Amino acid sequence: MSNDLQRRLLFILHRGLVDLRLLAQGKKHQQAFDLADALEPLPGWMASWKDAHLDLLREHLDAYAQKYPDAFMYRDYLDKYDPGAF
Repeated sequence: MSNDLQRRLLFILHRGLVDLRLLAQGKKHQQAFDLADALEPLPGWMASWKDAHLDLLREHLDAYAQKYPDAFMYRDYLDKYDPGAF
């Protein structure tokens, strides 16, 4: 795994934890559950990275984004934006 990809994945995990806290505070339990479900495999995948994991993560993040179109767009930080720029 490249350093750039590792940095992107760690940013997604960090942002996911922040969002989970905010969702819990706002009593948006189903959305919190769905976000946790989308991100839960990521630490294990990072520990034994395979290129196929990237496609699986995209699928998880796309499914979350489709269900919650107004939520933070995690996928963009895999492919578009540099998380270090924010």
